[in-house]
Amino acid sequence: MTQGSPAKRVVGASGAPGREVVRSFIAVAVPPEAAERLRAAQDRLRQAAPEVKWVRPDGFHITLKFLGGVDRERLGEVWQSVTRAIAGVGPFTMRFRGVGAFPNVRRARVLWAGITDGAAELTDLAGRVEGACAEHGFAREERPFQAHMTLGRVRSPTPNRDLEAAVAELESEDLGEAGVDRVLLMKSQLTPQGAIYTVLEQWPLG
Repeated sequence: MTQGSPAKRVVGASGAPGREVVRSFIAVAVPPEAAERLRAAQDRLRQAAPEVKWVRPDGFHITLKFLGGVDRERLGEVWQSVTRAIAGVGPFTMRFRGVGAFPNVRRARVLWAGITDGAAELTDLAGRVEGACAEHGFAREERPFQAHMTLGRVRSPTPNRDLEAAVAELESEDLGEAGVDRVLLMKSQLTPQGAIYTVLEQWPLG
């Protein structure tokens, strides 16, 4: 497996270093050239919602499956299963349109950009990844996959009329498109300044 930045090492009772545990997920990325309109949407929302932890544009991605902390050797086995499951899937284009919130805009916890074109392809990819991970004991997601890209997470969800108005203004906004030509195995390292993402492996589509 391609080495990323240092991963957490588990130390056994003897004090000797044990196996590496990597906080990881499987995703497709948004290339920098496609991120400008999404960043502009963040800026419009930021004026109405200061208490939001925004995703940095260089970290824009769509998560297909969050794995959590996984032993590095096991992670390699999981990735092999994933690549077999997605082999033969071709590249496609996704279009971002509109902004929304989970669970709803009045109690927003997550602000996201919607995906129209490419949503079916992303759903298919997520299903293939989900099945491959289930073979290795990962629990299946309880909720159906919903294609979206997270823009930010609200620190203290409370009713915010300014945010509601800003989301309403953007609910049908065309936010551009991005090509999807590979699936990534990512490491997520949490820091006080936000998550740092490192590509561990990638599989080209088609």
